[in-house]
Amino acid sequence: MVPKGSLATASLVALVTCSDALFASPSPALTCGGVASSAPIRRRPPPLHRHALSADSSSPGTAAGGGRNGGDSSTLSLIEHVNLNVPTHDFALPFYLDLLGCGLDPRRAANVAAGAGTVWPNCGASQFHLPVGEVAQVLPGHIGLRYNDLAGLKGRIRREEDGKAECDRCFASSETAVGGDGREVITLVDRYGNMFQCREGATQDPPSSGGHPAMAQPLVRSGETELYGDGIAERYGLEGATDCRGIDYVEFKVPRGAADKIRTFYDCVFDAPTAIVTDASGGGGGGMIAIVGIGSVDEMGRANQSLLFRECDDKIPPYDGHHLSLYVGSSQADFETAFLNCEQAGVIWANPRFKDEALTLEGAREWSQFRFKDIVDLRTGMKVFELEHEIRSIKHDAWPGIDENE
Repeated sequence: MVPKGSLATASLVALVTCSDALFASPSPALTCGGVASSAPIRRRPPPLHRHALSADSSSPGTAAGGGRNGGDSSTLSLIEHVNLNVPTHDFALPFYLDLLGCGLDPRRAANVAAGAGTVWPNCGASQFHLPVGEVAQVLPGHIGLRYNDLAGLKGRIRREEDGKAECDRCFASSETAVGGDGREVITLVDRYGNMFQCREGATQDPPSSGGHPAMAQPLVRSGETELYGDGIAERYGLEGATDCRGIDYVEFKVPRGAADKIRTFYDCVFDAPTAIVTDASGGGGGGMIAIVGIGSVDEMGRANQSLLFRECDDKIPPYDGHHLSLYVGSSQADFETAFLNCEQAGVIWANPRFKDEALTLEGAREWSQFRFKDIVDLRTGMKVFELEHEIRSIKHDAWPGIDENE
């Protein structure tokens, strides 16, 4: 097993995106694609780790520097969805389903037929939730997507550019470049300003656990013509897997001085493996990047998914309500421990947009999820970064994997 004393990267490409996160043994200076990483073992502040997330087969809270056990998984299981409001379906459906190569979730297919309401484009084990709102939400950073091959995406971009006037295209811009590790990256910006970086990647789809097949969201199938009406299956149905294989990482721009506080927050509250990478290349103004590992970790130390928080000098726009949904742990006990840690940190919150008010442990048990919005400095209680987290138990009925405890 790979020790979880620190988190480094397999390769940092296109301004050090850290899309292939590695859990590595502590080292004074790891070099990752030209970027120096200083990632010592974390020493958690003593008042904030009374509740340690349990390991599958080891004593709770024994791993130094984040993580539950010897290095085969993070306590954060999955980036399940990114929620971004869109004004209409007009550009969203062709962008996510036709261009990016996601698949339509059957649980929201009726909304596509109606031309209104939330749509769920799926890719592997992850999703995008696209509620219709008056103003589009824009994530301050970008989303990293994984493909087995970029040829299909290139062809779809070319057809969109050749076949439509610029004002009618479902995306605002596209750019192809070669990253620092030699991998090609396609950067797409949607009509509202959200940025996506698409790469071919060897990172495996998140496994369900226990040797079961990889987790995957359901898809509308091309042969299900009688289930949805209005030609939905004929238009959006797939025969096989989606071309977009999943969300590799989500990166956020954060203020200077925030990265280490954010790292400490995830380390202490979720017992997740974390690290600081120093961007020595100067990309994005240089500086520190906090990395949080999510999902399984292979023998080379690569995590399935990551959250990245990059310090920068850019003016970060006011928070507009976009959010992430993360699954935690491998049992209900892990979920409840995460709630207790968030409660102790003073960050439990209910979003008035939704009916799932879970301000107590009993409420979290009822809904199999809870929310918080503020990442705080655990030493002072001051807000460091605002980002709604929807934290779910594997008992949640939308869990795309298999519950080994049943």
